[in-house]
Amino acid sequence: KVLKPYKGKKIGRGECWDAAQLALDKVGAEWDGEYVFGRVIDPATECIQPGDIVQFEDVYVEVSTANGGYTETFGHHTAIVYQVNGPGVMELFHQNTGEYGRKMGITPFDLANVTKGTITFFRPVKAG
Repeated sequence: KVLKPYKGKKIGRGECWDAAQLALDKVGAEWDGEYVFGRVIDPATECIQPGDIVQFEDVYVEVSTANGGYTETFGHHTAIVYQVNGPGVMELFHQNTGEYGRKMGITPFDLANVTKGTITFFRPVKAG
């Protein structure tokens, strides 16, 4: 919610990581300043929540649609869970994407469509 006013705007240099940095700093979260954004959570045993940070490493996604479908790749990408629509089904808030370029946008994401790679979910933890 702290980043909602940034929809359609560029945060920092427009890198995906800049959005996570701003969100974590705004809520006073404890993190390592790099790619450990809080407590690691396992979506198989714990519910994903809005505000969780998602780190993608060499992820390949195949999406089937009525028009045939499409593929996406996330080589090294950081996003924020914007909304959860069901188990493993969510909307991501991120920038530096093919669809939105270096501006913040919201895209659907379903864990069931991931065919390879590593996705790590982090729950931000308040400092102190």
